[in-house]
This record gives sequence, structure tokens and C-alpha cells, in this order.
Amino acid sequence: MSFPISEKSERALLGLFPRVQGRPDAPTWLVDQVVDAELHRACHPDATTGAFHALALNQGTLMKEEYDVSTHGHADGWVVEAIVIDPREFTLFNMRHGFPAGDAALKAMVRAMKEVLPKAKVVRIHTDGFAVLLGPTADTRLAPEHLSSLRSALPKAVSDVAPAGEPPMAFTLGALRLTVVDPTNWQLLGPLVWAECERALIIARRAPFEGVLERRVELHGRLPDFSR
Repeated sequence: MSFPISEKSERALLGLFPRVQGRPDAPTWLVDQVVDAELHRACHPDATTGAFHALALNQGTLMKEEYDVSTHGHADGWVVEAIVIDPREFTLFNMRHGFPAGDAALKAMVRAMKEVLPKAKVVRIHTDGFAVLLGPTADTRLAPEHLSSLRSALPKAVSDVAPAGEPPMAFTLGALRLTVVDPTNWQLLGPLVWAECERALIIARRAPFEGVLERRVELHGRLPDFSR
């Protein structure tokens, strides 16, 4: 059974994705993009990598369970830890071997992340950047051996699927511990976590260090008690 798209809907979709105008399959392709985006928001894994899409974090429900399990933040705040990961010069890898090989490498990376930290939530925060999230549901705290294991596992995972002769891939890794004081709703946590992971990755690229970046965001907004 087929469902034709009205001219009004087609014009609206082309307005959202103007670069596909002229493609013979444009209406079907456009609908697929909208469906994929909604599936990502609903926390369906990214088909290319097996990780959660960034939309699951900053627009979807990925943090709802983390918020509920934590009883809305412990006494000193809601805490999530993360390892942020970025393969260096990945654009050159795609240029040398093509996007199918690049997609296979990304999938292998995510598989390695899940093997090192099986209870974590792995999120593709941008095209080739990832965050391995250790929230309340992970039942695991960030430890130095996790970074050591990933530094060993990631290059090996890529080499297992890369074309012969490809040199070992280098990675940028950073570690983050984010505390959010008095979060009022799970919906505000996702964008905060996404933004702080991106920030941690930028810092890791600029000034690599072995420590954990500590960030504390206070949301209580309480006024001082002037009656005393």
C-alpha cells in the first residue's frame, strides 16, 4: 500500500532539505529522513554505527531513565560521567578508502566501546565523535583503566576492518564528570550533557591531559534568605 504525498507536503519537505531538489527520488528520500530523525529521537540506534544518535540525547528521551533512576538528583546533584572519543584525521581515512570503509570503521569503534563498557550509553555526538555515558543506570564509575582499555581496543577494532596497509588510527580521548544540581526535569539534562561532552572534546583536542574534567552546573536558582 502506498501513501502519496500532497504537493503542499512535498513543498514543505523540499524547503527543509533544499539540496535534494531535482532528485527523482526526492519525495521518498525526504520522508525517510524525517522518519529516521523521529526514530533517533525515540532512541533507536543509529543504523550506521550502532550508537545512539545525537538527537536521542539533545531532543529525545535518552536521559529520562537516568533522571528517574537517580530519584531526580542525589543530595549533592545529579551526576553523569563520560569518556569522549574522536578519531583523528578520519576525513583522510574516508578520502583514501571511501565512505563504506569509513562506516565499517565507525561501527567497529562503537562495538569496541560497548565491549569495554557494556552498561554505558554510547552516543554519536557528531559525525565522527562519540560520548560513552556512565549515568546512574550504568552502575559503573569512571576509572583510569577504562581509558587505557579504550586506547588499546579502538585502534585494534579499526585495524580489523580497515584495508590492508592502513596505519593504526590515532584517537583523542577525554574524560568528564558533570554534576547538575537540582535538575527540575529530565528534558533539560540531554542538551546539557551533549554541550558539556562537546566542550570536553574540544579541550581534549587542544590540551590533552590524563585527568577528569570536572564541571558543576547549579540550576536551583534559589534566592538568599534576607529575613535572617
